[in-house]
Amino acid sequence: MRPTNEGPGRGAGQRRRIRFGGMVAALAAAVLLATGCSSGSSSSSSSAATSSATSAAATAGASSVSATAAAQATQSAPADEVGITATTIRVGLIADVDTTLAPGLFQDSVNAIDEWAKEVNANGGLAGRQVVVDFCDSKLDPNASTACVIKECQNDFALVGTSANALSDMSDIDSCKDAAGKGIGIPNLAAFTFPPMACDPDTYTGVGLGTYCSTATQKPQTYTVPIGDARYFAAKYSGLNGIWLYDTDVPTFKITQTPEFQAESNVGIKQDGEGFYGVSGEDPESALTPYVQQIKASNASYVYDDVTPQSMVLLMKEAKLQGVNSVKVWECNSGCYDPSFYQLGGATVNGTYASLNDLPWMTDYTANPTLDKLITGLGGVSKFNNNALEGYVMALLFQDAVSKVVASGQTLDRASLFNVLNHDETAFNADGIMGTTDISAHGVSDCQVLVQLVNGAWQRVDPTTPNTFDCSTANLSTLKMNTSS
Repeated sequence: MRPTNEGPGRGAGQRRRIRFGGMVAALAAAVLLATGCSSGSSSSSSSAATSSATSAAATAGASSVSATAAAQATQSAPADEVGITATTIRVGLIADVDTTLAPGLFQDSVNAIDEWAKEVNANGGLAGRQVVVDFCDSKLDPNASTACVIKECQNDFALVGTSANALSDMSDIDSCKDAAGKGIGIPNLAAFTFPPMACDPDTYTGVGLGTYCSTATQKPQTYTVPIGDARYFAAKYSGLNGIWLYDTDVPTFKITQTPEFQAESNVGIKQDGEGFYGVSGEDPESALTPYVQQIKASNASYVYDDVTPQSMVLLMKEAKLQGVNSVKVWECNSGCYDPSFYQLGGATVNGTYASLNDLPWMTDYTANPTLDKLITGLGGVSKFNNNALEGYVMALLFQDAVSKVVASGQTLDRASLFNVLNHDETAFNADGIMGTTDISAHGVSDCQVLVQLVNGAWQRVDPTTPNTFDCSTANLSTLKMNTSS
């Protein structure tokens, strides 16, 4: 998942591509990192190289929760749990905001979840109660992150939109005590994850690691990874060859990225040299020279930089400096899908591709009523980014799960919320914002949108119709690969 926009996408582990690899360098460059894909309950098939796509009409009318459940969610429901009173339901939001490295890092994410709560409360609330968001700043600090978990475990019903890069100890999440004093844990609906959080049983995200977590101790491990973009490129440009770069700043990124690279190569993109190369997001342009030399020596036609947006910019600048002109496909993770990418790279980065698991919000938000309302409420696209989108998707997941508990007539508590998250969120699509995903199985969606930067603006490439996804089952590949040693 790459921290999901880059996520699995490739973020933290599979392709959303969201990533926080090379975070230090990327943040220092003021580049936003993020990820996404989602699921939708309605989709239509169109045979072509682009496979099946969710229809715009169906997506626009789709809802993650039934009308009955949604109506019941505004009515008072029996509840007995930490963070719930007769009039309020409190959720905890842990995010890195006040940091010296990147001041205001996830502030847009906090704003998006606050806007979600405002909208819910204006429409009758949730489970007959007003939603209160308790924000705790994790400050890119492990100790602050742990302190936030402990505090919100004691005061909040669930964690929603967790965006804490330094949170790696899951023990306080998993042992959190409920109102009865039982250490059943606290539901953690995280905006992005990477191991170990990605495999934590109490954590849920839009882009899971699927089969990896259950086979992590085996040799080899089993991976289910997205390859829709590689299928598109292989069909459009025959005989592609090239290299892939993965992030070495977080050790687990090799585990989650290289299986995707191998699966993409299996589709028909020949590996040049060593094929996969580890790169730090803090590397200066001069450190990327050896990889550019490999590109030039092999006359590479495909290059995928899954490190950071800054790394992608530097790589393309160095390639231009060295006179590389053979590359047909420059691909970046979803972290590059942000206005800041062009601001950082200028005309040099025109033509870059990125694969997304969520709707390309810069162009599609007006076509999706839920997303349109959110971005309009926040003040426009300049007040939004991929991280904010991932956090908002998790808020919608929480709303959907609570609505299903209420609709079932159960008492609303952490146990009943866990039950829904573990069994009933098998086709979640965040009101069409993401491709249909089996959240309960921590699954990987087969839905994607491919975008390309053209003349400084990101445009849809596949599928081209707004508010749709390419959702072919062929967009996922399962393979065995030993990456843990």
